Amino acid sequence: MRAIPTFVLTAAAIVATALPAAAQVDAAVALAPQGRLEARGAAVSVPVRVVCQKGATGSLWVQVTQNVRGELAIGEKYTPSVPCTGQYQRVDVTVVSRTKAFRQGVAFTSGSLNVYLPPDQSNTVEEDREMMLVR
Repeated sequence: MRAIPTFVLTAAAIVATALPAAAQVDAAVALAPQGRLEARGAAVSVPVRVVCQKGATGSLWVQVTQNVRGELAIGEKYTPSVPCTGQYQRVDVTVVSRTKAFRQGVAFTSGSLNVYLPPDQSNTVEEDREMMLVR
């Protein structure tokens, strides 16, 4: 009885290694350590550096969350197109709060870069970090 499960596991491992893996396109995202408050805290300008392979298409999502006197100020922004040149490019993303105003101080920021290179290469890279919000 043990021979069958061992055989099945061995066959599954061989098939899994024989299947071609989906190719990934080179990409990176880097969030700046400091963001700038806009419109009395209604929004934050977040500097982001992105790099993706020339010829690819990229999209960027950024979220900022901050504890403001025990309540969360939260906002996010989706940018449907970022430049893919093979070199780092700066993209300033304006994130508008959907709850309450952001304030000077520490916030938590997340960024996600999705990249697609036809016909079948793709990649998603992410970065999370604390960011100092300043005027």
